Amino acid sequence: MQLLDTPNPNAKKLLIKHDQVAGENLNLQNFQPDQIEYKLLNLDGIDSIFVGPDFYTLLKNNDADWNAVLKDINNILDKI
Repeated sequence: MQLLDTPNPNAKKLLIKHDQVAGENLNLQNFQPDQIEYKLLNLDGIDSIFVGPDFYTLLKNNDADWNAVLKDINNILDKI
């Protein structure tokens, strides 16, 4: 998995293999607490996750700081 910058300063692209439908926004209620999607959606600062083919676009809140959010994201990814 790899995190990439995007033209949108509030978005990062996470390259990840998944079984979700491209073009949808992920919903916390569709995942179990042990799933990466649940953990990412539950992070302070993450507003939503958009699904693309073999990637997720992580969108943060306007007032969230990427440095703090990325630290939390990397902690999740390191445990996979």
